[in-house]
Amino acid sequence: MNRKGMALLTVLVAMMIMTIMILEFQYSAMVERKLAYNEVNVVQAYYLAKSGVRFGLLRIAMYARAKAAPELKKVPLIQSYLDMLWNVPLPAFPPEAASVKKMESAERSEAEKTLKETRVDEGQSTHVITTESSKINLNYLVVPKGQKLDRINFNSPPQGLHQHVAMLLYNLIERFIRESENPNEEFGNLRPEETVYDIMDWVNQGSDRLMGGNKDTFYEQQTPPYKAKRNRFYTVDELRLVRGIDGHLFSKLKPYVTVYSADGKININTAAANLFRAIYPDFTDDDIKRLLEERAKIGGWTDVNTFVKYVTDTLGRSRFKDFYTDPNQYPFTVNSQSFIVESMGAIRKSKSQVQKIIRVAVALEKGKGNAMDPSAQSQAQCNQKKGYHWHPINQLCMRKATTSQECLSIWSASGAGAWDDATKCCKPLQIPAVCLTEEEKKATAAQEPNALKILHWSET
Repeated sequence: MNRKGMALLTVLVAMMIMTIMILEFQYSAMVERKLAYNEVNVVQAYYLAKSGVRFGLLRIAMYARAKAAPELKKVPLIQSYLDMLWNVPLPAFPPEAASVKKMESAERSEAEKTLKETRVDEGQSTHVITTESSKINLNYLVVPKGQKLDRINFNSPPQGLHQHVAMLLYNLIERFIRESENPNEEFGNLRPEETVYDIMDWVNQGSDRLMGGNKDTFYEQQTPPYKAKRNRFYTVDELRLVRGIDGHLFSKLKPYVTVYSADGKININTAAANLFRAIYPDFTDDDIKRLLEERAKIGGWTDVNTFVKYVTDTLGRSRFKDFYTDPNQYPFTVNSQSFIVESMGAIRKSKSQVQKIIRVAVALEKGKGNAMDPSAQSQAQCNQKKGYHWHPINQLCMRKATTSQECLSIWSASGAGAWDDATKCCKPLQIPAVCLTEEEKKATAAQEPNALKILHWSET
């Protein structure tokens, strides 16, 4: 009996061990299968997000072509509504099966056909397009060569793009302080002029502060210590590292600043009320209200001269033209040339959901500055190419810059490139200026900004 009992116990123990092993193998297989399915879901969500980005870029390209179309330029009313090509929100694609069933028979048939063709039955792609052209670009605070010792008078008409951007920032910060119910508690001893100069120090070369002293002294005393960047901002969040920008001021500035806009000008057709005050601090609350009402009524100004005429004649702000004397130097525009496309791909299965988000900054540009001609292998060969110049640092034959953004991009290796819009010259540091000829200036002026340039791409 004892032997039979031991044998039975041994068999039971063996069966229990085998059962545990089988359960363990089954669990491992289930986990691996789940992980494999999750990987598939992640890949599907990623490509859904990517398709949303492509759709967003297509809408922006359509907008650019429509703005450049000669036949549409003859109809100002249509021009004012072209923004709808990119700013009208679109429903998620493909439509959900539940919503398809509620459609009318004809629409349902087309929707079901679309669902079948996409082969996506448990996922959707959505995208949102916002303009960055209605914000202040921090990267245009680079001071041109020879002007670093020139103090900016924030109460006088600005000279050059960097002074325009500095003035916009100064007016914006000053407005925050003026509108505060308790400025002492909210902003302390904040000085708008000094704060603007500190931001300029961050993007400009050299060790000397524009207000005097060494720019790294403050940063080296932080925990952990670091140095001023001396280069462009990569993200708006980087502003938080700049001297004088605490968490509160950063939260106030963040909605109004960018690092992606193409030309540094403010789009008055999409700008917020505070940016109108930044453009011209003498605007009253009533002026701003009337400006916003007029913009909504007409669907946006068709050109900057119409806007200036409304400000001077209708609002009676005759000094506006004294402040902005040169129409070619207006720090505002009526077009959107920079955008953020944020796309989300989502796979929904039972109670779980997998999401991928892609964020892309894109700009519309004129010309093809920055392009390289590989056929010219020497400076002599490059000089024979119309519209090109020899880059002495990179030893490449490159097309001349036609915009400020191209100028900065081409000469980033040598520190910075300062664009002079009046002469159409790109002036790098310690290198002779590269200027467009009169013929090239005319050709550039005739071009429309319709070439897409990717400025930033991030995935989460």
